[in-house]
Amino acid sequence: MDPVTDQERLQRFIDDIATDGIIGVIDAGHWLLHRTLQLHDGIRLCGRGMNRTIIEARTEDWQHDDYTLMGLGVNNHLNENGIFLSDFNLIGADKSATRNGAALQLNGINDFSLERIKVVDGSDAGIRIAGYGVGRFTNDITSNFWNSTKRGKIQGCIAVRGSLGIELEGGVEGVLVEGNHIHDSALHGIRLPSAYDCILLANHVTGARNGIWIDRHRGIHVLHNTATRVERGCVYGGFNRHRDGEISQGLWIIGNRFQASRSTITDAYHGSPDKFTHIVKIKDNILEGGNIRLLWSRRVDIQGNDGDGGNAIITSHQVSGRVGNNAMRLLNRSPLIRDLGNNFNLSDT
Repeated sequence: MDPVTDQERLQRFIDDIATDGIIGVIDAGHWLLHRTLQLHDGIRLCGRGMNRTIIEARTEDWQHDDYTLMGLGVNNHLNENGIFLSDFNLIGADKSATRNGAALQLNGINDFSLERIKVVDGSDAGIRIAGYGVGRFTNDITSNFWNSTKRGKIQGCIAVRGSLGIELEGGVEGVLVEGNHIHDSALHGIRLPSAYDCILLANHVTGARNGIWIDRHRGIHVLHNTATRVERGCVYGGFNRHRDGEISQGLWIIGNRFQASRSTITDAYHGSPDKFTHIVKIKDNILEGGNIRLLWSRRVDIQGNDGDGGNAIITSHQVSGRVGNNAMRLLNRSPLIRDLGNNFNLSDT
């Protein structure tokens, strides 16, 4: 196996299928890279299966200035013809999670689908979808191409190690993240620095600092996910209302199972009086280990959650809304919280 020869063959193959407008299938086998593979707008690229088509960047071979194995960039216009990638395995060169490039990154694209892709040892994220791509890295809401990536799905993928598993940023909108498995991330399993109207559905995270981490957002639904062996299950903040000129709202955290050593659901870790979420539904979750801990959220509705007999719901500072009918105690109630009653420990029944 020779990384220079494999690189040339794979890049030529990708360039050819993009020019011809056909579906390209990478043969089964173990391919080596020494630089980033450049994708093209409109490409349809498949492997023979995530355990059969393996594309690896060995540490001793890598010659690029970051650790991105496969990427779609943006020049002076967006990628508007869609992209489909499936059924292969990417193994990164960075074994220390130095946060220097995602294994697979797509920038500024409308209509994409990623299915059954395995990523191992992504330096920064395993899979990153970004709603920008022009000029320097930025998560500034006023930057060019903010909110430029819309409509897509990441389904049935696996991310192993690295700093993050899956990341949506730059104002990505309308993305479904469903049925993915993320193992042993150094920081977060799924990270949303900035996203609109996205659904996180039936994903499994095991071994991370935070299972799901959400910053600036609107209309995010966190539904039926599992996070185990984590410090915190779901952490969220919000837009900075003064700097960004926008307020986060419409967060649903429903039907999940979080097993955490610290908080199971919290805005205390990443919120502030100027970074909060308006309208939050926390319902029907199974929560083990840590508390629900809220300081800043407005108009919360916390009902139907099951604890482990020792954890509780704790609200303080500026939290407003209602809490009731949980198999968890309600402690340190904020003055703006309405207690609907029927909050009890399992040990009380």
